[in-house]
Amino acid sequence: MNDTKARQYAHLAQQLKTLQANLSQTSKHMETMSNQCNEHLVGQLGKVHASWFIGGNRCFEEEMLGKR
Repeated sequence: MNDTKARQYAHLAQQLKTLQANLSQTSKHMETMSNQCNEHLVGQLGKVHASWFIGGNRCFEEEMLGKR
């Protein structure tokens, strides 16, 4: 193998190491973002569920007790 090829392979190997490090860091960031989104989403779903329950309860009371 000539010097040019060896230099190109060394440069490619260095770029692949950098890519692997960046992908690892991106993976960690994605995991953190996913955890944060899930926590926020669960809170929002709880609020929506409570709102539906209250609204359904009011509608049921109006139907059953004739409060219209």
